[in-house]
Amino acid sequence: MSQFIDSAPFQRLRRIKQLGTTYYVWAGASHNRFEHSIGVAHLARKMVTRLRKNQPELNITDRDIECVTLAGLCHDLGHGPWSHVWDGMFIPATLPEEKWTHEEGSEMMLDYLIKEKEIDIPADDIALIKALIAGDPGKCRLKEKQFLFDIVANKRNGFDVDKFDYIQRDSLAIGDAIKLQIPRLIKSARVIEDQICYEYKDLDKVLEVYQTRHKLHKNFYNHKTAKAIEYMIVDGLKLAEPYMRIARRIKNPEEFLWLTDDLLPEIERSQDPNLKPAQHIFKRITNRKLYRFVDMKWVNWEDRNTYRQLVTEQRILECAREAYDELLKVQRQEIDESWREAGLTLDDLTADDILVEQSTLHYGMKEENPLNFVKFYSKTGNCDQADGGDYSTLRPLVFAEVLLRVFTKKEEFQGIIQAGYRRIPELDLLHNPDQAPETVDVQVAEVPKFVTPGAPASPRAPTCTKPLSAQSTSSFTTLNRFTTVMPSHGSPGKATKPISKKRDRNQVETQEKSHPGTIPRNRSSVPTLPGDREVSPSPVARKKARLG
Repeated sequence: MSQFIDSAPFQRLRRIKQLGTTYYVWAGASHNRFEHSIGVAHLARKMVTRLRKNQPELNITDRDIECVTLAGLCHDLGHGPWSHVWDGMFIPATLPEEKWTHEEGSEMMLDYLIKEKEIDIPADDIALIKALIAGDPGKCRLKEKQFLFDIVANKRNGFDVDKFDYIQRDSLAIGDAIKLQIPRLIKSARVIEDQICYEYKDLDKVLEVYQTRHKLHKNFYNHKTAKAIEYMIVDGLKLAEPYMRIARRIKNPEEFLWLTDDLLPEIERSQDPNLKPAQHIFKRITNRKLYRFVDMKWVNWEDRNTYRQLVTEQRILECAREAYDELLKVQRQEIDESWREAGLTLDDLTADDILVEQSTLHYGMKEENPLNFVKFYSKTGNCDQADGGDYSTLRPLVFAEVLLRVFTKKEEFQGIIQAGYRRIPELDLLHNPDQAPETVDVQVAEVPKFVTPGAPASPRAPTCTKPLSAQSTSSFTTLNRFTTVMPSHGSPGKATKPISKKRDRNQVETQEKSHPGTIPRNRSSVPTLPGDREVSPSPVARKKARLG
């Protein structure tokens, strides 16, 4: 391991934040891919050595242990600047013809590392390490043990040591520490039918890993401010791409070696006038003049394609202009005046100023229950997937959802963009009712009645026999009552935050001077209930602060 760690490709991971732009929101999330990779290697080694100790009949060799450990160590060598921002957003936007992933980058950098350090390692072992990183046994040159692919990058059910490490490490850095029962899970692991299984009594601990993964993605990794900064970084890199040829560096390991989070200050300090637009965006990040969040909506998994078709940047722009035209003349004049203060008009709003994002959040296997892909064993020797009443019924019925969010690059248009976004359903569904999401009739199953002989009928017996679809229907909507703002919201001169209810200290002191011995109250701001009596002013004079 030391030969691989003490190399330029691995030391490069010190300069790549594990959580990318989340660091801009949670200052404690400053850890890097470097320590995460060492942690994964450590857990991978513990897992495979424990399997060899518990099951000698598996014939796990020293070569197997070494390759699994190195796969855990090198699995993130191919991450680019800001981690998943690079391969998940920038590369697809800049090189749409490239189906590049950070796993491919890891394989490239692994070859480069071995060559530069002149490490003596058989070609078959290198092929196995790469296959373990990709989670694909088909990349091996020899027939390898299938269960080894369940340790580092488990494509069967997503339950691997990579998650064991980052769930605990990331949550601790953020300040919301999550403690998983990792030693117990490693001790519980057994290989049955060439697959790693876990003891039945540890089922809840396995489910906990999937639940905490979803929690981290929902609450932290997809935070709206972190996402806004991601879009700003990508826009800045796209503006710099024609002059710096950044994206093409993914094919050359010697150039890829210098692709780290230091790319941002490299662009910021450049004297090239062609990079001024990119520098302007990065300066906005420094000064916290970020892209503004407009609105959000939690979308059912089965409705995701409908929202993807109907909610687009161009459609929001068209509806925003129509919403503006329907405003009262006085309202339009007020908004126009506020826009003029910023040197803008409605004509300055384009589809490029609007961002529509749909983030998929799930338990690890999209819409499927991940426990359906994990096998458990019991002391009696049975080994199978958990089913029905095998574990608690207090669990989700849906395992995937979509978070739809709208952002704007120009905060002055925040309110009118939201008005346009919320106008989409009434236009599309009124004129195109066939595009509405389909509803499914679900018949409510009758519950058997257990009646004690001689006992009276229960007054709370259910009487509803209608199908669920008759009681409530699903409809396409963009309404969110908790994020509603006025069309003028975000415009210069308009209050974008609620007026503070705190008392003005100067006004309080003036009232105290005019009415000594009393403490003034803002009676209009204090709610009253029927029967409340007036509170008499305190006869005790307010004490003066002691100086010194």
